[in-house]
Amino acid sequence: MEAFAVYLKEYGWNIEWNETRNGRLPEAIQNRYKAIPQSWMDLIKGMKRMINADETMWFLCADDFAMQGGEAFQWNEWERLSLESAGNDAAWRGEIKRFWDGHLPFVMSVKGGYSYYAITVKDGSVVYGAEPEFEECETVAASFTDFVDKILKGELRL
Repeated sequence: MEAFAVYLKEYGWNIEWNETRNGRLPEAIQNRYKAIPQSWMDLIKGMKRMINADETMWFLCADDFAMQGGEAFQWNEWERLSLESAGNDAAWRGEIKRFWDGHLPFVMSVKGGYSYYAITVKDGSVVYGAEPEFEECETVAASFTDFVDKILKGELRL
């Protein structure tokens, strides 16, 4: 995963290492997402910040998952927007909640509109989704490792 961080840095990404290399996800996140790929955990536990040069796309690192209100975008911002759109429609809210319970976002973007990459908890695949219907997504990689490999090979661009 360090090679991936070096690759991103070469393409202008601001990479800030976590000095202790022991970033941990909050317990609430670990409880919600039981099947988190070790390859993703290996990356984020060593990172404090991973953001592109124009600050329109970023990887969510361990600290980003802390439940704090001071950031412009929370780690689950797209879920929150969807729930807000659903209003009092209990059935629709339930569908949104089920979707996000099964998809752990790890990249957020505001470049050309709101979008994300997420890990599908059920099978570890990576999906891409965008506004206005965040929950309508497409599979872009079979796993997080495959996602990284596709970026390194130039088959997938961030």
